Parts: sequence; C-alpha cells; structure tokens
Amino acid sequence: MIARRNNIYQSGDFQRHQFKVGGGSYLSSHDPRMVLGIGKRTKIDWLEVRWPQPSGKTERFTDLPTDRYITIIEGQGKWK
Repeated sequence: MIARRNNIYQSGDFQRHQFKVGGGSYLSSHDPRMVLGIGKRTKIDWLEVRWPQPSGKTERFTDLPTDRYITIIEGQGKWK
C-alpha cells in the first residue's frame, strides 16, 4: 500500500507544500525524513501534517527548531 502525507509549512511570508510518499515494493525501503527548506529565514512559524488514511488527521506544530532533524509521530501532537 502506498500512503501519501501532505505537509504545509510557513516561515514569515514564505509558505510551501511538500508531499511524502511511503510504501514501496518487496524488500525495499525509503528514507522517512523530510528536509524543509526556508532559505535565509531563521525559523519555521508552523508545520501542518495531514496524515494519510485511515486516520486522515491533521496536526499543527509550532516552535520547531531549525538545522536539525526532529521526530513527529502520528497522533501524539508533539515533536521530539
């Protein structure tokens, strides 16, 4: 099964949509990380994750750090 996650993020006057496709074929893997580019801006105002079905939930995150990877798990409402 292929699942598609939609992410929207904003940094000042800059807003971007980014999709991440999961799934694949037998014995394959995909890097689950996403890199959000914001150019010369210094912070991300918010990130909205629209999870694939069956939940289809939308979660919004604020106060995200920059220049590092974070982990977001569906349904927890927080990042680490």
